Amino acid sequence: MKNTYTNKLTVTVLLAGLAFISSTAFAGKDDIQSRATQQVAQFQQQIQVADMSKQDATTKVLACKKLVDQGKKC
Repeated sequence: MKNTYTNKLTVTVLLAGLAFISSTAFAGKDDIQSRATQQVAQFQQQIQVADMSKQDATTKVLACKKLVDQGKKC
């Protein structure tokens, strides 16, 4: 009888521990995760701005070359 009680108690403690561990895994974002996500979004915006300015510069160079070919000043 004592052995059965000990087994039930052990199983209960293990299940409670597992439930506690899994509940912390489903917790919301903490401050560090939020900052990291925000930083990634900011870097992506900076990359987009750099790409747009690069495309704009390329467009200006091509337009200038076209004007020079036509004999006009750039």
